[in-house]
Amino acid sequence: MTKAAKKVRQADAEPSLRLKHTTLSCMGELDRDQGCVWLVLDLSDVSHLDYRGVPWLVSQAEEYRLRGGDVKLAGVSRYLLAILRAAGAHDAFEIYSDAGDAREALSQGQNAWLH
Repeated sequence: MTKAAKKVRQADAEPSLRLKHTTLSCMGELDRDQGCVWLVLDLSDVSHLDYRGVPWLVSQAEEYRLRGGDVKLAGVSRYLLAILRAAGAHDAFEIYSDAGDAREALSQGQNAWLH
């Protein structure tokens, strides 16, 4: 088998990678020391969330809150909410129907919790 054929065969054996993008909507001041104070995670285009990553997400939100910021979730489907509940994090975030509502709440300092 030629080297080129081996490379093609190896490429076929590797799982395909799909490029994905993420949009983080940040508010507040961004600087080298403080970072993003308020963060909206828009999950409206997220089809699955690995429950094993939820504790890390919660810890990051707690870190933001310790620095005077906050993390709000937007566009959380029933399926994703079920994953958050199963991971014990359903009450760790304020959840909004869309990113605009979450940004509005951040700008007004509201604490409206949806579950």
